[in-house]
Amino acid sequence: MPTDKLARILKAKSPFSAEKIAVMTEVDGWNWVYANAVPHKDRLIQVCFTGFSAADKEVLIVLASESQLEVVTSVTKSLAFLCAGDNAGPAKLSKARLQGVAVLTREQFEHLLSTGEVAA
Repeated sequence: MPTDKLARILKAKSPFSAEKIAVMTEVDGWNWVYANAVPHKDRLIQVCFTGFSAADKEVLIVLASESQLEVVTSVTKSLAFLCAGDNAGPAKLSKARLQGVAVLTREQFEHLLSTGEVAA
């Protein structure tokens, strides 16, 4: 019998009857959920800018948006890049590093936009 959480998901998303869900194993239920999950095709790569002047940050935001990147204002679970200026705060840098986010300088970010590669 599936957990309450899994049963709610299956009731909302699957074609299964309540009776079928009640006898389904946890493994079978989650296998169905993951096999039928809608991929996030429209999800953009996230970038966050910190430690820049307002003018510099605005230029970077425009560059990122033109390159189909999603600009966010905080370190999120989905963040791919933190572009850090000279005045970047230690808390944001630490959180990004703990989450495995690539921390880039402005020059590295501009290189990424022009080549698609992260410069070392």
